[in-house]
Amino acid sequence: MKLHDFATSLVSKNHFIKASFGGFQGAGKSRTATEFIIGTYKDLKCTKPILIIDNEKGSRFLIPIFKKAGIEAIAKDTTNLSDLHEAFNFLRNKEIDFLFIDSLTKIYYKFIKDYKLKNNRSFMTLQDWGKILPAWQEEFSDRFVNAEGNIVFTGRGGFEYEKEDDTKDEDGKVIEKGSFVKSGFKMKIAGETPYETDLNVWMQLEKELTKEGKPKQQNIAYVLKDRSDTINGRIFEMPKYKSFKPIINFILGLPIGEVAQESFHQNLTPGSDKEYYERQLNKKIEIEKIEALFELNNLGAPRSAEEKKIKATIIQKIFGTTSKTEIERMDHKLLGHLRERLKTLLEAIREAENVMEAVENFQTEKAA
Repeated sequence: MKLHDFATSLVSKNHFIKASFGGFQGAGKSRTATEFIIGTYKDLKCTKPILIIDNEKGSRFLIPIFKKAGIEAIAKDTTNLSDLHEAFNFLRNKEIDFLFIDSLTKIYYKFIKDYKLKNNRSFMTLQDWGKILPAWQEEFSDRFVNAEGNIVFTGRGGFEYEKEDDTKDEDGKVIEKGSFVKSGFKMKIAGETPYETDLNVWMQLEKELTKEGKPKQQNIAYVLKDRSDTINGRIFEMPKYKSFKPIINFILGLPIGEVAQESFHQNLTPGSDKEYYERQLNKKIEIEKIEALFELNNLGAPRSAEEKKIKATIIQKIFGTTSKTEIERMDHKLLGHLRERLKTLLEAIREAENVMEAVENFQTEKAA
């Protein structure tokens, strides 16, 4: 294989942004995230609705803000990760232009609660965390990173703790154990999740007295991470969209093109994980069922140019890509969901007079 067949020029696949806003209650994270979304929505020239996953019961207060901006916003009150998976599908299928999760912390807490209930746990052990954190990585973080679209989420704040050194006597015997003390703050979500974004902002409500002795409070935004390095480390008082606009300007200036995907997808790692092999087997089964659907509809091995075009359009419509490798990377649950949609599409075009037109209008008719 030649180098230029293996890799492509350094370009961006899309102009989209992923951002997180964390902070304690009253820090202004939801409002600041909303200001950011509206400004970004307009600069990216979006036209489709914004989907709000709202479990903080705060979306009703955003109604006049979105109305004033002339942006359609729809809401779903849920803490279920499965609903979030479906929201990613709407984003991938370009039915929405923005996904706003407010907050991700409650979805993460529900994920842990479901684990404890399913495994009959009253408290979490180290072994439990060794299972649930990789599961969260697979069920949320990996999907989030691979999602091609605009996503913003908020997360509630919590404290980090460190243990003080024990006090020992001359013989090295502990005479007083060190206490746990607050050493910092973090977003109440697993591990590195807040840092999977392009922009990570920590919001804080700060109170002080003016020179005249009057109380004053304001929301402060600390930019903890900015991949464009245009506002990295900056601090903004009562931030508005213009505070974060430089990173959007940076993204809009990036060249767009195709990025080389995996050339080889063999699993070279050793192991005996039964669940892993079951997932791989289920994925293989789903792919075979999908191929069978095409065969049953005389599209298994299209001969004419028109048939090839129809099949490629169907694959793009359902899977969001025509790359076989990219489809094979999808997990079996997603493939099963897409297979059902493929079945519906094939049934819809079976009696159509103009097959290509029916395929192209399928999503619009479904949404209607």
